[in-house]
Amino acid sequence: MATRHNPRLRKRAAFSMIEIIIVLVMMAVVARMALPKINMSQFRADAAAQQVRSVFQTAQRTSLTRQFDVIVSVDTTTFGLRIAEDSSNDGVIQTNEWKFWRPTGEGNKFAVPPKGLNGTVASPVVGSAIRSVTNLPSIIFHRDGSTSSDGEVYVQSTYKSRTDYRAITVTRATGRTELWRLSGTGTGATWLVVR
Repeated sequence: MATRHNPRLRKRAAFSMIEIIIVLVMMAVVARMALPKINMSQFRADAAAQQVRSVFQTAQRTSLTRQFDVIVSVDTTTFGLRIAEDSSNDGVIQTNEWKFWRPTGEGNKFAVPPKGLNGTVASPVVGSAIRSVTNLPSIIFHRDGSTSSDGEVYVQSTYKSRTDYRAITVTRATGRTELWRLSGTGTGATWLVVR
């Protein structure tokens, strides 16, 4: 006896267009709810602070391996870092000495935070003996791994209506750097070390 196949009972091989559209609409709704939760200002501030810290660490490593001073200058007007190898160890950047610039990135700048690590600060670059090299506040990394000054560099990132602050500290005796994040707002804001 021959069996007849009912075309309605056969298995489907693909999704219908309606099912695909429903899934895409659901994905768009979920993405729309999650998107405002992403804090671009925080990511930008972290990236800029990590870059400043990386420049400090590289300057220290270079001064140790090449056995001459490395000068890191902070340009608060163009929001960049100048790194110069002071091969003559005279604290002056000569025209024949190697130097280059690193920008802080889009939306980032060196700025005075509402509250400093150790109280109120008047400048984005503070320290016990910050030197001025070609009119820029500078920290010099010496051949023994130490620096010319204890220092604090403050970075600000603004995205839409949110502003985030980070601080990078340098210890004079060892050249060690630490990264800090300003948590909270107003008088209750505190600086937390980033591990």
